[in-house]
Amino acid sequence: MFRPEDGARRARAMATMCTALGIAAMIVAPLARTAMATGPVAPTPAAPASVPAMSAAVASAGEQPAARARVPEAPAWVEAEALAGKAFVYPPKAETAAPRPVTVMLHGMCGHPQSACAPFVDVSTSRGWLVCPKAEDACGGGTRWRLHGPDDGQLVEASVRAVVRGHEGEVDASAPRVIVGFSLGGIAAVQIVEGSSNRYAGLVVVASQVHPDPAALKKAGVKRVVLAAGDLDMTSAPLQQDARLLDAQGVSTRFVSLGKYGHGYPPDMEEKMREPMRWVAGGG
Repeated sequence: MFRPEDGARRARAMATMCTALGIAAMIVAPLARTAMATGPVAPTPAAPASVPAMSAAVASAGEQPAARARVPEAPAWVEAEALAGKAFVYPPKAETAAPRPVTVMLHGMCGHPQSACAPFVDVSTSRGWLVCPKAEDACGGGTRWRLHGPDDGQLVEASVRAVVRGHEGEVDASAPRVIVGFSLGGIAAVQIVEGSSNRYAGLVVVASQVHPDPAALKKAGVKRVVLAAGDLDMTSAPLQQDARLLDAQGVSTRFVSLGKYGHGYPPDMEEKMREPMRWVAGGG
């Protein structure tokens, strides 16, 4: 369960990391790195239509209400009713009759949903939907998570509900999700998971000082955890220690080295995270 003192402790840890690394280093992989991802990642349209708008267009074309909504051909923004938020959403690679599960990705400080999600698109959309919420508070050229109170969790839930509304019958909202967080987004991800109940089965934290509570994770229903960082990142050693502690306490956990790299995504981030992402989702 989220406790205010936990948020304060983690926020102080992140502030220390910001000072050491510089705010610029905390920005999630620059937008230029979006080209690093392959498969369904496409250049963002100048004015992308929202997922609900796409569904409305299908209905206006004469499709019967009971018919299954068409999966959009490209990723799109959705508007979340809570906190006037929004999320960038990547649909599953292939249209199937069965509803598909959700992966949530939280960007880092002053980050952007598209660039943060880029290395995770191919593997996540092989499984289902990838939902990349945009944090609420302006920060440099991007946004940042609030960490204190329920706002971050409410924004994530509102984003998932928006996808469900726009694609009735295509999203398995009841299936345990995977949540991924980079840097400051990692702290937000851990707080969201620890304050939930059987909503997330998999947790992935990249380059963040988090120290997850094994008892809280087990109570929340988390089955598998992946912690990852570059060898030159100051979070590497603490995350390796966290991985050993979690595993010893009965939470199946892996640490993934991102190679000789600092705070950010290495050029081969997609390949390094492909197998761990499949594993944390229960695929191996």
